[in-house]
Amino acid sequence: MIQVTERARETFKNKLELIERPDVMLRIGRTDSGLGVFPDTLKDDDQIFEHDGCAVLLIDHEVSETLADTTIDVEEHADGAHFVVRR
Repeated sequence: MIQVTERARETFKNKLELIERPDVMLRIGRTDSGLGVFPDTLKDDDQIFEHDGCAVLLIDHEVSETLADTTIDVEEHADGAHFVVRR
């Protein structure tokens, strides 16, 4: 099971507010360099994470298996927030 901290959920929600499109959420998905976070729309096999009643994060079945038994959190750095995955 994937856990997403409240701090990470709030950060995802804040980033979504900048996009200003109600049909778009953030997705953790595969990129050329590994896993990344990017805007996307809902797909049939997505796991959905919410914050304050708003869907903020999507993870598809394949990535969900990769991230099983992890916690997604956020750390503040000089250049901004970075999402981290912990086992």
